[in-house]
Order: sequence, then C-alpha cells, then structure tokens
Amino acid sequence: MGDRLEITAFNVVESLTGWWELAGMDAAVSDTSVNWLAGEASADPAIAPVKTAASPKITPPPAAPSVAWPHDISTLRTMVTLGAALPGNSYSPVRFAAVGPDICDVMIVSDLPDIIETSESNSAANAGLLTRMMGAIGIETRNCYCTWLASSVPSTEEVPEHDLAELAAFILHQIKLVRPKSLVILGSSACKALLNAELMNARTALRNVNHAGLNIATLTTFHPRTLIARPSMKAQAWRDLQMFANRAVQ
Repeated sequence: MGDRLEITAFNVVESLTGWWELAGMDAAVSDTSVNWLAGEASADPAIAPVKTAASPKITPPPAAPSVAWPHDISTLRTMVTLGAALPGNSYSPVRFAAVGPDICDVMIVSDLPDIIETSESNSAANAGLLTRMMGAIGIETRNCYCTWLASSVPSTEEVPEHDLAELAAFILHQIKLVRPKSLVILGSSACKALLNAELMNARTALRNVNHAGLNIATLTTFHPRTLIARPSMKAQAWRDLQMFANRAVQ
C-alpha cells in the first residue's frame, strides 16, 4: 500500500473570444463633383447589431443533504455500521466502526481500519505489531480507542487527499466525545490530516492537539504496515514510543 499520494493535474482550456470588423468610407472635399454611382459598387451597408437574449441564469444544484454527527460513541458506531453518510463511510460497502472504550486515556488514529484483526480484513500482522509496540511502553491496545480516517477502504487502498480536511474534522469530533489524555497518530496520511505536517517532521517532537478545551499530547510515528515492509525503521519507531512514554504516558 505505502504512503503514496499523487495529485492528477488537469489541463485548463482557454475559451476563444469572437471578434468583429469595423468598416467605413472617407472622401476628400473637392470643387469637382463626383459621380458616386460610377465605378465599383459601394461596400455592403453596415448591418445593425442583432440583440441577443440574455443567457438564462443557471441555478446550482442543491447541496447534498448532510447527516448530523452523533453525540455519543455508541450511536457513532451504529451509524457507521449501517452505512450512514458520515465522512469516510462511503468508499466501499464494507465498513469498520471504531473499537475500544468510549472514554479512555489513549486514542489511536490510523488512516485505514487495518490495525484491527477482523474476519473481513487482512490486517492481523498490523494489529499484532501495534499491540506489541504499545505493550512495550505499558499500554494495552484493548484499553485504547482506535479509530481511522476512513471507516471503509477505498479501491486504491489510500485515503484521497482532497477528503483529508473533512475526515480530520470527523476525527476531531470523536476526540471531543472520547476526551483522551494522549493521542497516537499512525502514518503520513493521518499526520497530514490532523497536524497538517509531514510525518518525518512531525516525529521530531511530541505535538499538541488543542480541541474542545483539551490540550492533548500527541505522538506521530510510523504505521505498522510500514514497519513490516521496512523492518530497519523499527529502531526509529522505538525511539518515538520511548519519547511518548517518558513525556505523555502517566
């Protein structure tokens, strides 16, 4: 899958404008009379401009109806499962609601729901590695609220970049409901959405997410899928986790 985000460029077609010609006739003043009817026929008379009807005003189509976001996690899970029109819930017919306690100290955010092991997902390796990573600093993932930008997986297996702002807003809504003390962000897409920063820059220090009266210590580190594909990066991830444990985990 990888952290690859490509933007397709669109060609811009410039419209062509019409043009017209202006014609006229000049004659010098002379004492000698001139037979204007002799010789070549005069130019065609000017044609009066034709009035065109004003273009009809086009009314934009009405905006798609929005669904009110739920005010508790239990309702949120139900709405996701039933296919409600929530951000990230329409990329595919298979949907994965967030897991973990409704109120907890640590919240974990991924781009996709591939950090849990289910019968419908192929993410046992990711889930197992995440459990070991968090367990190494004394945190059990079963005690964490685990959620993702997209509750359904796009066909490309990547979250569209143009949707990141809306997806991030829905994650912030969940933060307001869960009210965690600490936040762990996995991978570059989730980092870009929530911190508007590149992963390698965000990893240099703990960040803070300020939302709904909360000031949440935030760690950004590599997604388990990246560490499985590139085991040499596990040492960097371990340093990230130690920094998080020393400063954020109480």
